Amino acid sequence: MKYILTIIALAMASTAVASESNQAMKACLIINGYTPEQFETFDFRKAAKCHQHYRLDQRSAQLAEMREFLKANPRYRYPGQSNNKCWGKPREMPFESAYIKQTQYGFEAGVSYKDTLPAGCYENGPWDNRDVQN
Repeated sequence: MKYILTIIALAMASTAVASESNQAMKACLIINGYTPEQFETFDFRKAAKCHQHYRLDQRSAQLAEMREFLKANPRYRYPGQSNNKCWGKPREMPFESAYIKQTQYGFEAGVSYKDTLPAGCYENGPWDNRDVQN
């Protein structure tokens, strides 16, 4: 944990424009006492271990965020359902009744459709349900 706090403090103090991971690696090198004169004799394994702790913490945070999102939005677990705002909700059929009867000439089929359907959940469903209160 002390590595992470030191890395964050050094990353905030740095003025160089570099990725956050590169700044963390630079901080790990500084923490372990690297200087350019020691290039041939420096033990880079210590700095690599420090940086690996940083990367694992970053990955753990990303996975926790993804788990939280998928728990609130389970439709994203299934292919093709990410845009289906009605996923997991009861469906309403557009017809009231249907029939098939045999006549002397064959079969007759018919459907009685409803006059109106309520607005679907496509219009009112949020993309991310984590803030929705049920």
